[in-house]
Amino acid sequence: MKIPSDKRLGYPIDAQFLSDSKNIFLIMRTNLFFIAFLAGLSSLKVNAQVGINTPNPTSSLTVNGSFAATYRIVSASGAVGANDYYIAYNSANSGTLTLPAAINGAGNFSGRTYHFKNTGSGILSIAASGGELIDNQNGPGVASIDIPSGYYAFLVSKGTLSGTTWELVLFSSSNNMPPVSQTYLFSSAQQNAVKQNCTATTGSAWEKTEIKYPQGMAINTANGVNLSTGRFTAPTEGYYMVYGSAQFDNSEVAGQPAFAWCVLYLVKNFATTPNNQLVQNFHTNPGIFASGIVSAVVHLNAGETVSMASAAQLNNLGAQYQVTATSIYGYKIAN
Repeated sequence: MKIPSDKRLGYPIDAQFLSDSKNIFLIMRTNLFFIAFLAGLSSLKVNAQVGINTPNPTSSLTVNGSFAATYRIVSASGAVGANDYYIAYNSANSGTLTLPAAINGAGNFSGRTYHFKNTGSGILSIAASGGELIDNQNGPGVASIDIPSGYYAFLVSKGTLSGTTWELVLFSSSNNMPPVSQTYLFSSAQQNAVKQNCTATTGSAWEKTEIKYPQGMAINTANGVNLSTGRFTAPTEGYYMVYGSAQFDNSEVAGQPAFAWCVLYLVKNFATTPNNQLVQNFHTNPGIFASGIVSAVVHLNAGETVSMASAAQLNNLGAQYQVTATSIYGYKIAN
């Protein structure tokens, strides 16, 4: 069917032509809409902020509510997996949990975090994989860290491939008090009767004698005190509090000679630097008895020592004096 001609165009307009033109226009408009929609999605993917339970997220991810992650209880050694988040170790036996090995390229898990809690009575060790290390902020890094009973550790992957690949973020105790195994507590047993013979100073050079503890130790964590030398050796680097006391007593020395002077010391690294005294307690002309008490806070590297020592000169310039009631105790107070 023909419709009246459009005089402006100069030819008749076919109805089918109008219908086809309308369809083409609708298709083009639809395509343009989807192109614009896809462009918007592309922009959203790059700059999106996701909100959960909130219409107005203020960060890349905003969660207005609770958060849940994997919680797992283990009682034996094993590997830490990609799906782990919080692991509670509950066992009377010691065990080791090994962190995942670093991955190069695709799959690198930089920023991944793990939480560990020792809820048992054994020692839990967290170990890095292979030759990797954990940055414990105390030197070049360690292959593993020990988590005593009641303690918690939080670690994060640094994304590196060698060296310190993990960082220890937090290490704490729910008990608020560190265990004896972490403070390296030592304390000599009580004694009053045993006397130690010491070399007296007879010339210008002062003679120092290290104090021994023949009564033994009431507490000697990790065998820190060597009874044959009287020295405490630091198992790890840190700050230590050390206390010592002794009684100068010449009541059983022949002639009961009086002291011209006597001094009690705490000495760092006596074997190599006997004059490196940390603190001293000095008496002049005390008679045949004198009490000495010394204490100090000292920084020790692993393997360095602290010991108590004495020196004295007698009025008769005799060669020997005695000390008794010797005691020493101490512990680590900080890294």
